[in-house]
Amino acid sequence: MNSTNTEPTNPGAASDWLLVVDDDDLIGLLLVNAFSSDSLEVVFARNGHEALRVLDHRRTEPLLAITDVLMPAMDGLTLARELCARLQHSKIVVMSGHLSDASSWPADLREITFLKKPFRLAALDALVAAARAGARDRS
Repeated sequence: MNSTNTEPTNPGAASDWLLVVDDDDLIGLLLVNAFSSDSLEVVFARNGHEALRVLDHRRTEPLLAITDVLMPAMDGLTLARELCARLQHSKIVVMSGHLSDASSWPADLREITFLKKPFRLAALDALVAAARAGARDRS
C-alpha cells in the first residue's frame, strides 16, 4: 500500500477527505477501503511525520484526522498536539488497542475523541457524519 498520498486520487471529487495515521498497514487498508468513495478520499500515513508532510501538501484540511496512539518516532498524542496547532476545523480522533480510555491523558488532550480498538466502523461513520455536518454549518 502506498503510505502517503498527497495528491487527490480523484481530482474531480469533492474536497472531503480523511487522514488516517497508523503504523499498522492492515488498519490503514481497512479504513481506506471502508471510507473511500467518490465524495470522500482517505489518505493513509504510516507515522506522524508522514502525516504532517501530507498536511503540508494539501490545500484543504481533512474532515477528520484519525491517529493511533502507539507509533514509532512520533506517538499519536504528540501528533494530536501538532494537529490541534495546525488544523482549525478538523475533528481529531485518537485510537488505541492498548488504552481503555483517555482519563489519564494530559489535560490539553482530554477533549479529543478517543476510540478503543477494536471499534465498529459505525462509530467512525458517525464521527465522519458529524464532521461533515460541522463543515456544512461553517459554509
